[in-house]
Amino acid sequence: MRMKDSNLKIYLASGDDGQRKVLQANLELLTHQVELSTSSPAVMIRRCQENPPDIAVVGTRFESDDCFKLLNELSELNVCPAVAVLEHQDIDRSHRLMADQVMGVLVQPVNDRDLRTAIYLARRRFDQSTLMKQRIDELKETLENIDDESEEASHE
Repeated sequence: MRMKDSNLKIYLASGDDGQRKVLQANLELLTHQVELSTSSPAVMIRRCQENPPDIAVVGTRFESDDCFKLLNELSELNVCPAVAVLEHQDIDRSHRLMADQVMGVLVQPVNDRDLRTAIYLARRRFDQSTLMKQRIDELKETLENIDDESEEASHE
């Protein structure tokens, strides 16, 4: 069902140009395609809505929004897994992350091995979450059908 974990389409957002360049270089070492590299949370959200990536990687130091707001918006969209790359001082605030689709959290400095592991786990958790939601929908539909059948039987 899932493609292999190389040549993934990655969207990258960080308000820090240096951090963004280092992350992009590490992602490219893993043979991923960084199709978006932006300092704008709004651009990241719009592109994820229009054409979701295989994974979103979100750094820190945005001018207008903080990374937690962007990560929570991505979680609410529920279109792709996300990995947060936080700075050490941000860890105490990481409770602000919604649990759903923020699938991985790394602390700077990161390297390609850290990213490989976080991406792998984030994608697997996203797949599991998607399958669980599908199963819940199937069970709800089955229960509705049972309710409909029992209601019809009671009217006969």
